[in-house]
Amino acid sequence: MLLQRLGMQLPDWARPRHPHVRYELGLLQRVPRRTRYAQAAGLSLVVVLLFVAGYVIGTGLLQNPLGQNLTESAINLVYWPTLALQVLAQVGALALTVNAVSEQKRRQTWDNLRATESGAGLSLRARWATVYYRLRFILGIILVVRIGMIAGILYDLTAFQGRYIDLLINNITPEISPVVGALLLAFLMTAGLLLPFTSIGLIAAFGLLISVSIQQRVYSVMVQMIGVILRLFIVGALVYGATIFIRGELTTLGNLESWLLMATFGAVGDWGLSYLHLGFYSEVWATIPYGVFFGITLLAFAMVQSALTEWILAFAVRRAERIG
Repeated sequence: MLLQRLGMQLPDWARPRHPHVRYELGLLQRVPRRTRYAQAAGLSLVVVLLFVAGYVIGTGLLQNPLGQNLTESAINLVYWPTLALQVLAQVGALALTVNAVSEQKRRQTWDNLRATESGAGLSLRARWATVYYRLRFILGIILVVRIGMIAGILYDLTAFQGRYIDLLINNITPEISPVVGALLLAFLMTAGLLLPFTSIGLIAAFGLLISVSIQQRVYSVMVQMIGVILRLFIVGALVYGATIFIRGELTTLGNLESWLLMATFGAVGDWGLSYLHLGFYSEVWATIPYGVFFGITLLAFAMVQSALTEWILAFAVRRAERIG
């Protein structure tokens, strides 16, 4: 019932019953069932292996305990597998949209769509919407992990007879009350749930803009490869930079540079996943002045991403109708 209510909030062109969405999703049904089962089994195996690898990494190659408490054990177990799934989702979102126009041309349907009122626009928007349907398994795992981490935050806040947050905000800059601290944590938890979806939407919108601007398949594939490599580099650099900063190995940064590094890490690097571990996030509060405001910063970033996605989609539609 809840999913139906959420579905009613979608625009008509994003609903599964819309003809364009049905057409895009129907292309998956043309793949032989045996092939689809093999793909699902392969993806499930990859996910299992990722979490096994996460356990091995989290225990220091099985040499150490996973963590000192429940939430620390949880983040050590799920962080690297979830980060890998997030990168895989980003690659998938780009791959599913960057060839949208060239595929329509290959099927000889693009000219017919452009000749129909709003046909090209609805086709592009439907292609964007189906990215979420096609990546629902990966996004579902990412969402479940984040809900679990949020439950861990709420569990940790009950420590010390419910006064744990008082200890966390002690001696941080600026000084805030426990009520404000709890409110800022609520912003963070909301951002942690939204960022995967707004980020995937933005990447998919960029993919559609590329597909409209570069319609030759060979060139779009090259751009796709460059985009994937660039994305991997950005995520890797941000994760590495944040890791050595928290370890105290990056001492050349001032307060502003540190704030920008960790804010960008949360917004673009791991989509706020690290900050959903209260032990890590409290270190950020204590280390970086005004780091306590990362929650509201990430939430604002998610809102900006959403608005930018809509603008890029509209621009891609106008460009498709103008240049074909």
